[in-house]
Amino acid sequence: MSLVLEKAQELADAISVSDELTKLRSAAEKVDTDEKATTALKKFQEKQETIQMAARSGLELPPERMAEMQTLQGQIQQIPSIQDFAHAQGNFNALIDKVNDIIAGAVMGISPESAQSGPHEHGPGCSCGR
Repeated sequence: MSLVLEKAQELADAISVSDELTKLRSAAEKVDTDEKATTALKKFQEKQETIQMAARSGLELPPERMAEMQTLQGQIQQIPSIQDFAHAQGNFNALIDKVNDIIAGAVMGISPESAQSGPHEHGPGCSCGR
């Protein structure tokens, strides 16, 4: 196995035991066992599918239907287990974004400190040194 693939496996192993992924998995399990959350999510998904089918058919849904979706989405966001899941997912995504920034920085010749400071405003391939 090449060194790059070996290091990729080490990174995957480290991510798989990270606090962020552990908390995300735990939060997902709580949502799965929360009857209120699963019922609300199922209802939302059914309405979402109806809207998507209408859009594919070229039909425009009445504003009341769209308002129903927004209300349902707001209700879902108030469920504690879903709030916890969203928070855990945000933390995990932030970790993965940092990992991607570090890798992209190394590939583009940017120091890890610069890569972690945020997205590069000039885009890939810029030769400004950041």
